This record gives sequence, structure tokens and C-alpha cells, in this order.
Amino acid sequence: MLNRFTPETLTLYEFCGGLISLSLVLPFYFIFYKPDCFIPSAIDLKWLLVLVVFCTVLSFDLQLNALKKISAFTSNLTYNLEPLYGIVLAFVVFNENKMLNNHFYLGLLLIVLSIALQMIRVFYSKKYRN
Repeated sequence: MLNRFTPETLTLYEFCGGLISLSLVLPFYFIFYKPDCFIPSAIDLKWLLVLVVFCTVLSFDLQLNALKKISAFTSNLTYNLEPLYGIVLAFVVFNENKMLNNHFYLGLLLIVLSIALQMIRVFYSKKYRN
């Protein structure tokens, strides 16, 4: 897909599809919840705009550009590591390591090993291809 369209075009199509879908669902949502409590204030709109531009549109565009250089498998592997980042951060910042047992560390070892093996596989496939 990235060969036919630019990342910016794909981003536009995806977000327009989301906007249309949510616009169709929104009236049914308002049947069950009061709509006046969902109206953002001016400061909320400013922060929403910052989140939209930097944390959604820009990051999605950078992700699509990165997919031109790396495989989808490698990209998906990094997404699957996000819960581990959160656990390690909770461990370091909040000292929340009371419930981590040997099974967690074994799972962490397997995930890190799979990443290392993937990196080695990609390295050698590029090395022997050239």
C-alpha cells in the first residue's frame, strides 16, 4: 500500500474514515449519555489539538515512513513491547515489583530473546543478500 500512496494520503484516508464512522455512531451514543457533559472547554480544545497533531497525526505519519525501511513484523514486535515498557516503568518509578514473580521474568526473557533473534535474522539476511 505504501508503494501506491504517500503516508500523508493514507493518514488522511484513515482519519476521514474514523471521523465518518464516529459521526454515524455519535447520535446513538448520545441517546444513552447526556451530551452536555462532553463539551470540552477552551483549554481542553488546546490540549486536544496538541494531542491530535503531535501524538496522533505526526506519530502515525512517522510510523508509515518507518514501515518503508523495516518489516511489519519488526514494527508489530515493538508494539507488543509497550506493556513491558509500562511494567518496567512502574517497577522503576513506583517500586511496584511486589507481584512480579519468576514467570514474569521468564516471559520477559523470552520476549527479549525473540527480539534479539529477529534482529540477528534481519542483519544476516541483509548481509548475505548484498
